[in-house]
Amino acid sequence: MLGSFLSVRIGLLVGIGGGAPSGKHDIRLGDIVVSAPRDGEGGVFQYDFGKSVQDQVFQNTRFLDQPPRTLQTAMTGIQAQYKRRGHQLEQIIDAVLKKNPRLQQDYQRPPPDTDRLFQADFIHDPRGCAEFCAINPTNLVPRHEQTEHEDNPTIHYGTITSANQLMKDAFIRNKLTSGKDVLCFEIEAAGLMNHFPCLVIRGICDYSDSHKNKDWQGYAALAAAAYAKDLLL
Repeated sequence: MLGSFLSVRIGLLVGIGGGAPSGKHDIRLGDIVVSAPRDGEGGVFQYDFGKSVQDQVFQNTRFLDQPPRTLQTAMTGIQAQYKRRGHQLEQIIDAVLKKNPRLQQDYQRPPPDTDRLFQADFIHDPRGCAEFCAINPTNLVPRHEQTEHEDNPTIHYGTITSANQLMKDAFIRNKLTSGKDVLCFEIEAAGLMNHFPCLVIRGICDYSDSHKNKDWQGYAALAAAAYAKDLLL
């Protein structure tokens, strides 16, 4: 794209990612995570870049460049607007699906009971999550039922972590979440942000564990795109 459109200087990196829920951040499937710099560090952290020292754990050393000031200003503005008045992302998504009914099968929001967060030590049963993994409620992390007054989807601002490999390990997810206050995992920003200034926007389609599936990918992508559209208007 950059080779065809030479005047493009900044951009939005929009797509899906894996959530990193914690006691501090109640991240659900379908939510949106936006890379927001804090404490002088960029909003994206490359967790597989660092150094190995004998008799010590691997030391991560790399935050990627911060988003352009223009996009940071736009993000701060829309964050304040949503805080005052809420957002209309559900309405934007519904309008897209109503106008394009053939998209509904792949992009409609899945039923709430398909949003399951499993205990970190419970490994996926390849025979199926609904049929075998979720049959025992002790395998699930208990979470409160969201109310009509809560934003849905919820937008979270903070650190996104990136690497060249998918995260499917709940223990590593939790370690990075507690150590770096990570909100989301993805695999594209690490190869782009230091060469092309951008803001990363991810719709959450799984929980970065062994229970990955594609049920929420369409809706999560559409939710991220709806936020990006609102940001640009």
